[in-house]
Amino acid sequence: MKNKDYKNKNLIKPAEEQTILDFVEKKLSENAAIRELMKDEYISFSGIRDFLYFKFCPLYFGLCPHKKDKKDEACNANLCWLEKLSDILPSGADNNHQFFHNLVKDTVQPSICPECGEDELELKWQEEGYLAKLGLINFADVAYLECRNCKKRFVTHADRMAVEFLLKVFLAKPSKKSPVKAGQTIVLALDKVGLEIFIDHLEKEKDIKTLWKRLDPFSISDQIGELDLNIAVADFMCEYYNIEYEEKNEVDTFFEEEDTEKFDISDLFDDFDEK
Repeated sequence: MKNKDYKNKNLIKPAEEQTILDFVEKKLSENAAIRELMKDEYISFSGIRDFLYFKFCPLYFGLCPHKKDKKDEACNANLCWLEKLSDILPSGADNNHQFFHNLVKDTVQPSICPECGEDELELKWQEEGYLAKLGLINFADVAYLECRNCKKRFVTHADRMAVEFLLKVFLAKPSKKSPVKAGQTIVLALDKVGLEIFIDHLEKEKDIKTLWKRLDPFSISDQIGELDLNIAVADFMCEYYNIEYEEKNEVDTFFEEEDTEKFDISDLFDDFDEK
């Protein structure tokens, strides 16, 4: 396959024909972290696909077709991107933490240790199967930064921001209709940049029912048994970055609200602001 063939994108290729580049582009199509990194470049890229092809290699996402753990002189990222995904990734063997690890590490805050000032921080993920419990709410996929010098561990800014806000939502108006309930498991988005943008937007929302709809845009949290913010953040990123898909027209009514009752939560939030 010639290098120019990287342009031949088709996000709905059969699985056996999908290249590594196809897969990564599709997986990051609604990801804010990669878009914000792209904005920082002095070269203007036409899209995520070009940015990935020219600035990264599959190893960055844990998808090296040659099973390497670091780049060497023999590496040719342009060729590696065009390898078939099915040759390196068995069906269903998709490790999200491994895939997103470097992207999260390069975009989360804090960038230096608040305790000792060192900048050698290691990204750690919440242990699989373990839920961080705060009050009556459980949180999954929390990311931490651990200082290699003083060994202090800190929750990433985006996750802390999300946890504090969601606890405020729960305390402000407990309700069976709320997607944030006692005993609820909330899966924090792996796109930490997108999560921060999303929560920042929600903090400006004054109507509680609109806020609930943003958190659970397809009203499926009760069906799947958890509130997965990966879904909410990805849906919001489509609007935030004006990402359009043909299927978008089919979900235009998701944000319609039948109940016209309004409830302003801004005053209640004041009670929980940090002093």
